Amino acid sequence: MKIYAPTIPVCQLDENNYFVGMTTADLDPLVGNGHYLIPGLCIEADEPKFKAGYIAQWTGESWQYIEDHRGESVYIKETGQEIKISEPGELPKTVTTTPYPDSFHHWSEKENKWVMSLEAEAQKQQQINNERQAKINTLLSVSTEKIAAHQDMIDFADTEEERTEAEKGLLAWRKYRAALLKYQKGLISELPSTPKE
Repeated sequence: MKIYAPTIPVCQLDENNYFVGMTTADLDPLVGNGHYLIPGLCIEADEPKFKAGYIAQWTGESWQYIEDHRGESVYIKETGQEIKISEPGELPKTVTTTPYPDSFHHWSEKENKWVMSLEAEAQKQQQINNERQAKINTLLSVSTEKIAAHQDMIDFADTEEERTEAEKGLLAWRKYRAALLKYQKGLISELPSTPKE
């Protein structure tokens, strides 16, 4: 009498016949002639070989390997919009894995990369300059308010200690404002640090 293993390994598939993992099938206790109770969406086959970047799919007779980019971010060439890949398969020709730098770039099929026109480059530089100037203006405004406040503290100090402390603050904020003006004119390259209160 032939002895059968109580379980056998089987390949588990999803609804699209992609390999999910291995599980076991139990020997049918009622028949006992080597018939196994194969769970749903499972097949008797050798486990597919692992191939990085691919997923195995059962064709009905053998394993085929499909590119698997699920979970990866890609960028639509026409708009730069980021999308996450959710299905196995080759990447469409309309996307790239190269991150979209910013709205000033466009995709060049010829160069196979994101590029910037001279006009867009000038626009980007203008935007950078505008943002830099806006930041400087805000900091200048803050420093002018601080200088005025310290001057008031000096003018209406009740004690010599109060006056001395306010004078230190006034000097620090005036130096800071002067440094900001130098930075604005390009005389120094680094944005000065805000005085500590």
